[in-house]
Amino acid sequence: MMKKLITILPLLFLLNCISRNSERYVLSDHTVILKGKFFRIDSANNIFVYHFKSDTIEAVFTSFNDKDFKSPNYKKIKLHKNYTLVLNREVRYANCFQPDSSEESYTENNILVWKTGMKSQYFVSCSNITANKINPRFTLLKYINPSPNNY
Repeated sequence: MMKKLITILPLLFLLNCISRNSERYVLSDHTVILKGKFFRIDSANNIFVYHFKSDTIEAVFTSFNDKDFKSPNYKKIKLHKNYTLVLNREVRYANCFQPDSSEESYTENNILVWKTGMKSQYFVSCSNITANKINPRFTLLKYINPSPNNY
């Protein structure tokens, strides 16, 4: 009994030391799931601009202000609270006719959301946010196909 306890205790200690806050899942080239806290939310010209931080990045994304959106699964977003975010990056395709430009900026509804040189990263959207509400019941299983490939 004592030998089993001595074997299990170091394993439990090791598992307990692993940081759960820095979990980051990359499901594809354009979808990332991570935990983050909103430190600023701007609202203008019918859009919300969300600024958030996680253990690994600081980023920004937008959502349209849909005033008619109502769902019992979605809750109003609060600043400085941890949320699981399903973020979508812009999909880029190689273009042999136009060279990459070093200066980029993203503008929505005449509001500058992000530009090159900002310390934050830009995401196109967040799948579990609509208007100024988030679905806190998000689970990773919704985004992973549990059925095996049938080849």
